[in-house]
Amino acid sequence: MSEDKYSGYEKAAILLLSLGEDVASEVMKNFEAKEIRVIGNYLSKTNKIDGESVKSVVKEFCEIAKSPEGFIFGGDDYLRSVLTKALGNEKATKVMENLAIASEDKGLEALRWIDPRGIANLIRGEHPQTIALILAHLDPDHAGQVVTLLPDAIRGDVMLRMATIESVAPGVIKEIEEVLNKQLQMGGSVVNKRVGGPDVVASILNYMDRASESAILGNIEQNFPEMAEKIRQMMFVFEDLINVDDRGIQEILKEVSKDDLVLAIKGAGDDMKGKIFKNMSERAS
Repeated sequence: MSEDKYSGYEKAAILLLSLGEDVASEVMKNFEAKEIRVIGNYLSKTNKIDGESVKSVVKEFCEIAKSPEGFIFGGDDYLRSVLTKALGNEKATKVMENLAIASEDKGLEALRWIDPRGIANLIRGEHPQTIALILAHLDPDHAGQVVTLLPDAIRGDVMLRMATIESVAPGVIKEIEEVLNKQLQMGGSVVNKRVGGPDVVASILNYMDRASESAILGNIEQNFPEMAEKIRQMMFVFEDLINVDDRGIQEILKEVSKDDLVLAIKGAGDDMKGKIFKNMSERAS
């Protein structure tokens, strides 16, 4: 089968399948989010590729002729394993979930690749509830950038509405899709999809500057103090451990795997690293 029958993304996916999980995961670390999504969509639908196709693609990309025997197997399990190694379990899970619902959320999915300012300009005239639902479909860092570009008068209202969202019926998603002037492809789903909640707001606020974060939480707290407190509790991040006493740190270290700890320490400040290493030594002694 000629490699010309495959698109560029499909060729990349076939090459990844031929590399094995460890090498493929290293390669995928260098991909853009959109590339991961497109290639991942092909991988998730591909259970086997014939050896001749693999040989043609490998020859084109690597100029090395190598014909694997039998079949190369892919599918959801392979994709999940590769994504987990490349992105970590949480991000990999989100990518897999987004791939699974891609046929339902075409219009909203497209927003993931639009500049934050473009999204803000597109939605700033919509009702705060509509804005909240749209932002809830974005990654927290992306949504955080959009929120900072919205008018001050509506930011708190939007975040409060997002915090109180639990699930959204397909009919509501359809209305939002129409507002965005995108083609609706819901696939007949009748299952509500969880898109908001205080945890989503907490994640978004963690990506925003302190001034914006304080202003939004203050706005929510004026009318819904319990919700504001719930959001604050969910905003606990690794650097907050600097305020935990040594005994507490040692208890936490008992529950954290070595791999997770190494990953967390990579981005920590010197004071935080010192506190962790000190308690690791005391725990070992």
